[in-house]
Amino acid sequence: MRRALLALTVASPLSAAFILSRSSGSAAPTGCIFPPRMAEGDRKRTISLPSLPSLQTVVFGLVGAQSAFSLTSNVPKLLAESAAVRPFVPVAIDAAVFGFCALNLLKGFGLVGRIDYAKLESELSFAREAGEFAVAGEVPTRSRDGRYEVATFAGGCFWGTELRFQRLPGVVSTCVGYTQGKVTQPSYEQVCSGTTGHTEGIQLTFDSSVVKYESLCEVLLSSVDPTALNRVGNDRGTQYRHGIYPHSDEQLEVARRCIEREQSKRDARMVTEVKRAEVFWPAENYHRALSLTP
Repeated sequence: MRRALLALTVASPLSAAFILSRSSGSAAPTGCIFPPRMAEGDRKRTISLPSLPSLQTVVFGLVGAQSAFSLTSNVPKLLAESAAVRPFVPVAIDAAVFGFCALNLLKGFGLVGRIDYAKLESELSFAREAGEFAVAGEVPTRSRDGRYEVATFAGGCFWGTELRFQRLPGVVSTCVGYTQGKVTQPSYEQVCSGTTGHTEGIQLTFDSSVVKYESLCEVLLSSVDPTALNRVGNDRGTQYRHGIYPHSDEQLEVARRCIEREQSKRDARMVTEVKRAEVFWPAENYHRALSLTP
């Protein structure tokens, strides 16, 4: 097992980390998934289960620990004056693997790679404004200029979700990020670790005279399997759970109505979250480049 993990990490560490980060997550559901008719007080009494470390975090920890152990054995041999054969290659490999694993673990725990929200994009993007709201601890109902409503959705991998909403007439600006978690200013690596409680989502502004909030909710529900818990397509984990997160009482009523209508068409219980919007933390700028503008 150790050799297989080590070979995987050495042979293609970046590919392995990307695959793990996109597919892993906590197996325990987080947040409150509730039918639309559940009373507000009942939702508040719902107990959230703690998130567990993801497979990615466990693998990085195990491989990093094994590399560190190997270094403690091979470095003295490398430095020994009497050594007939010096283990240059094993030491170099172990050092590289240990450094790679340590860096990703540090990112996963939020110790490095913090996001500078003041430097997020603002042209045709809601990222910088959303970052300003987040840093201030605000959950906006309208854009700063008061012209447009704000909405938040989660539909699995946020790149595809953002692109889907960008194509809708009436959607003015969008940004990808993380919401419904318990850690402030989370990074992508932290969210992928499955320990922060966040889900990947998008926040957008829209002109309600062109597109109705109900239509936005319907787009979200049509893009996911609303009966699949913590999964959208091949993306699995609590960071890929789907949800509608209303910013106002009016949006909440519309979201509940959409869920009720969709549930009436199905026998299986829907698990799409409908929860009050919380602080939305925009993602790193490089995600914006990966979300292609139509």
